[in-house]
Amino acid sequence: MPRIDPLDARRELAARELARRRLLDFATYVLPWYLPAAHHRLVAEALERVMRYVETGGREGIGRLLIFLPPRHGKTQLASKIFPAWALGRNPDLRVILVSYGADLAVENSRAVRDLIRDERYQAVFGALSAAETPVQLSEESRSAQSWALAGRRGGLMAAGVGGAITGKGAHLLVLDDLFKNRDEAESAASRDRVWAWWQSTAYTRLEQGGAVVGMMTRWHPDDWAGRLLRAMAEDPAADRYEVICLPALAEGEASLDEQARGLRDGVWVNTRDPLGREEGAALWPEKYDEEDLARIRANIGPYEWAALYQQRPYAREGHFFKREWFVVTERPPAPGDIVRRVRYWDKAGGRTRTSGKDYTAGVLMALTRDGLYYVEHVARRRVPAAERDAWMVEVGRTDALRPGPKVETWHQQDPGTAGVDSAQMTNRRFAEAGLRAQAESVTGSKEVRAGPWASMCAAGVVRLVRGAWNADFIDEHVAFPAGAHDDQVDAAASAFAKLVQGSRRRESRIL
Repeated sequence: MPRIDPLDARRELAARELARRRLLDFATYVLPWYLPAAHHRLVAEALERVMRYVETGGREGIGRLLIFLPPRHGKTQLASKIFPAWALGRNPDLRVILVSYGADLAVENSRAVRDLIRDERYQAVFGALSAAETPVQLSEESRSAQSWALAGRRGGLMAAGVGGAITGKGAHLLVLDDLFKNRDEAESAASRDRVWAWWQSTAYTRLEQGGAVVGMMTRWHPDDWAGRLLRAMAEDPAADRYEVICLPALAEGEASLDEQARGLRDGVWVNTRDPLGREEGAALWPEKYDEEDLARIRANIGPYEWAALYQQRPYAREGHFFKREWFVVTERPPAPGDIVRRVRYWDKAGGRTRTSGKDYTAGVLMALTRDGLYYVEHVARRRVPAAERDAWMVEVGRTDALRPGPKVETWHQQDPGTAGVDSAQMTNRRFAEAGLRAQAESVTGSKEVRAGPWASMCAAGVVRLVRGAWNADFIDEHVAFPAGAHDDQVDAAASAFAKLVQGSRRRESRIL
């Protein structure tokens, strides 16, 4: 018999003890190929606190947890496969229910947990090869992948798809993993209602006293299951309070508590700061998807899917203010002789925004024609440092000055306070030095109030967008408003429209 080195034996025993105590140590022990990233550590710590909640009968830890992660970032492996196996090892009397959008996927996750318990390395931590007084073993009488039990204990696991029957079964731990299969299901109000009704009438009622809920998903829609839970937290003091781990693929800047509260009411979680302390724009899992990879994904799937699936900021295709079909794209710009008046209105990024002052600066060029149509001729939009912003705006102004037809009037918003006045004066001076004119104005009222007249005109069917590369982002931002991540184009368009209307009224007054 080969001699066992005492030091190696002590190391092995220490590794097993750590695996019993800590979820990620367990993961790397039973699955040596598993290489956790920083976000996995954050999620694992939260799951350990969920286990603490169950072990203390609800006195400590997290009883309600939502985890929002982009696709292919490891949420199912950790939360639906590794975590239940570890939880059952720590307490073999637990009853676990795994749920997914379909029974097949839930059973697949259940089978992975069952196979992990059978594995020799798991048995070294919690089973027959460990020092446990009552080793964790699968029951010979109950080994179906859909529902199985542990030998000599009350614990076990059941898998179910949304809508499936789980009556008669209680759960100390209810794990829900992606309750919508695809975009079609998430966009269907009937499908969302079906999931919600099943949650309220069947799944939630299975929780034991002191039982915990872990819901994890890639967000599809602001009114999905998670969105309704978030809105309930904002609107009903008696609703369950969920701790939220929201990890966008690219880190966003800081947001205020007011922005977070508005997000809750819209069914979207807004981080006040990045949970991992990343710099804005940093990738979540750079070893697998770096910034270049994510930029390529974003370019190929479009802003709507990117915002929902990767940034966890879903918005309805049909917003509260603007509908997609209101925006008609035309190949032909207005004839110079038909234009009555033109305005380029700038919304300058500045101050404290949800992207830490790094929001977009946007300038919308809008024209009113003799037949009463409003043409959005061009949108200039860029993330640009304040020191370079005015030079870029002047460059756009020079291009506008060359456009045939009526002269383009340039306006921009003046932020409140002395700093806002100084910034506005500096912008005006830069335009003047270039032989151009720019005018600033202070704005009042909420963005929603200012957008109201512009939305009414879009609904009236008299708005046209001249075809350009900016069209898709312009429309998407309007449709997402006011729940979207950005509103610079909406604000600039609404203000340009207001200027055109004011000028038209003055013209009519002079005629009368």
